[in-house]
Amino acid sequence: MKDVRTIWVPVSLVGASTLFITVLHLLTPLDQIVLHQIYQRLYYIPIIAAAFLFGLRGGILAALFASLAYLPHILLHWQHSNYDYALNQYAEIVLFNVVGAVTGFLGDRSRKARARTERTAIELQRAYAELRQTFDQLLQADRLTSLGELSAAVVHEVRNPLASIKGAVEILEDEIAPDSPRREFAEIAKREVERLDNLIGDFLRFARPAQPSTAPADLTEIVRSTAAFIGSRAAAQNVQIELQLASHLPLIHVDAEQIKQVLLNLTINALQAMPHGGQMKLRTALDKETAAVEVEDTGGGVSESVAGRIFDPFFTTKEKGAGLGLSIAYKIALQHDGNLSLVNGKQGAIFRLSLPLKD
Repeated sequence: MKDVRTIWVPVSLVGASTLFITVLHLLTPLDQIVLHQIYQRLYYIPIIAAAFLFGLRGGILAALFASLAYLPHILLHWQHSNYDYALNQYAEIVLFNVVGAVTGFLGDRSRKARARTERTAIELQRAYAELRQTFDQLLQADRLTSLGELSAAVVHEVRNPLASIKGAVEILEDEIAPDSPRREFAEIAKREVERLDNLIGDFLRFARPAQPSTAPADLTEIVRSTAAFIGSRAAAQNVQIELQLASHLPLIHVDAEQIKQVLLNLTINALQAMPHGGQMKLRTALDKETAAVEVEDTGGGVSESVAGRIFDPFFTTKEKGAGLGLSIAYKIALQHDGNLSLVNGKQGAIFRLSLPLKD
């Protein structure tokens, strides 16, 4: 409806202005030749306007309409009273059509040039967005590599003395009576050592992740397995899991266990964002070059300041945790020549894991 209105409003104005000029001719006495000459020139205004608005077709139609509107005035009034002036008006009608055609041709060229400019601007904007995304990915990968090398060096220096501490605590524990209150301190020390050992294991997986052992895998089955694994925890938190799986997904060449690890990190992160219940959606999608899995929650989303660092190693907004889960997931995605991204949906965050389709 809006498009029809935008076309007919200028068309109506062009037609109405042409008829108004013709009425001025008919109402003006014939002895006022100067006024009639002015009115003749006024016809060019709607003709040129139509040409620039609608191109060659619009200019020609407006010129023809002006010619038909002006022609009866020539035939009825000037043909008999002033034949020489009438011939001049016939020439003016020819000029109407010449101006309409030339101006319409120029209008078409101008409109095509403007359309090319707009397409170029859109393509440049899209290319800039892709370049910016690629730059961010390269920057993130470089940051992960640098921190990975640093973590590997630190872990190597810490793990050996930590093993010695654990052995010493176990020896001391054997010498403490089972009913002694000091035994509790030995248990605390062992738990903390085990916690540090698990943390070091996370560091190692981040610093030196295993190379993917790729094989044809069913992405739908990986998603179902992940949903089943976290099902009990989700039920305990009153979180409903909804699967929206695309049909006829082809097998993709990935390390199924590593992709499952990525999805576990994403789904656990979603559960942590909904401690009082909510809904989690696991979606799969397919296009010409990639297969994708999306994990969406209703936890309120992620602020811009946090979203910019969400995949950074050791960055976390939680009281407990090393901030390595999403970093490891991101690194696994890169190792599969894929990508892991975050956007905010209507009710929460949406993590999207994209994996390339390979023959």
